[in-house]
Amino acid sequence: MSLNTKKSKIIWFTGMSGTGKSYYSKFLEEKLNNNNKKVNLIDGDIIRDRYKIKVGFEYNEICTNNRNIARLCEKEYKNYDITIVSVISPYELIRQEIKNKFRDDFLLIYVHSDIESLKDRDTKGLYKKADMGIIDNLIGYSKKSIYEPPGSPDLILDTSKNIKPSENIKLLDCFIDKNIL
Repeated sequence: MSLNTKKSKIIWFTGMSGTGKSYYSKFLEEKLNNNNKKVNLIDGDIIRDRYKIKVGFEYNEICTNNRNIARLCEKEYKNYDITIVSVISPYELIRQEIKNKFRDDFLLIYVHSDIESLKDRDTKGLYKKADMGIIDNLIGYSKKSIYEPPGSPDLILDTSKNIKPSENIKLLDCFIDKNIL
């Protein structure tokens, strides 16, 4: 009789829009694939299309979205070595709820950047739209939509403009080598 000793993990990237969550999660996906790991990537930018989930930006809608993503992970993550989630997930209460659900199988990476750097790179034009009053619910930037930094993430990647991406790649590499590979 053989026991399944495979230990699946969830690596959850959190941070405001434009911090680099998708960039680093895609880097991580490639690194893990190159190390013969079976990887599932769940990215907030594509989650609505892939799973046909309609989500708004009010507090309860954001909480529901994050819980739905956690339910997807719960259904799927044992089929993979690593599930990478890249989603804003702005509320500490929900992140802790998800961490409690998965316990030791859950690693939280906080991707942080100062506001000026986010506004400078603004790849989606969201900060400009918020400044123009076109959108009033940009998480962590608009007054009515807060982002609560995590209290105790497993890793912090700072993507402010004075930090080179290669520095974060080194941090991420060391973190994955220690915790996954």
